[in-house]
Amino acid sequence: MMKLAEITAWLDRTLNCAAFDDVSNNGLQIDREGDEIEAVAFGVDASVAFLERAAKAGAQLCVVHHGISWGGGIRRLTGSDYAVVHAAMAHNLALYAVHLPLDADPAVGNNRELARAWGLADCEPAFSYHGHVIGLIGRLKDGRRVGVCSGGAGEFAVEAKACGCDLYVTGEANWGERIAAQNVGMKMICAGHYETETYGVAALARLFAARLPLRVVEAPVPPPIPLET
Repeated sequence: MMKLAEITAWLDRTLNCAAFDDVSNNGLQIDREGDEIEAVAFGVDASVAFLERAAKAGAQLCVVHHGISWGGGIRRLTGSDYAVVHAAMAHNLALYAVHLPLDADPAVGNNRELARAWGLADCEPAFSYHGHVIGLIGRLKDGRRVGVCSGGAGEFAVEAKACGCDLYVTGEANWGERIAAQNVGMKMICAGHYETETYGVAALARLFAARLPLRVVEAPVPPPIPLET
């Protein structure tokens, strides 16, 4: 058992959240009654379905990649935001969100974990977003260079080509980004926004379970994402 403030401080410090100017308001987004935490659930999105599962599994804290407070915060508590806040409060769940820091983390970040799954070597940071380098470029055993940036990062396909990549992998890209990639001859794989961002969340859950005396009652299972060879 640990205090909620101790856990959030560990997450802030481990992921270096203070160093990021993010569109997400990283950190504790929903508080709870009582500060003792025994069990934690990890997920990609702060959805009602995830919160309901977490509560049923006995969690008091949910840690997610996509929270509900972005930019200027919640201005009107209606619709989807109301549903999430209502579910959290109904089950007395605290909610912690971490966005760009988890994409960029060199140990358990989404992109680092994707590179590890594919066996990329000689990885180097690449692709700057909001002033922070969040992706990477690595090399396959056959020598091909692969650019990686999880989530919705189709905008970096042209940059990946300029960096000498043979393949660029992201979660999703809009139509204009797909056309731009085609125009410069950049082969791009869109493997799913959610799918590519399960990797860092799962790695963070493993690190959390290894370092802190708390139960992890849910964490995503990253799906295999094959690279065409």
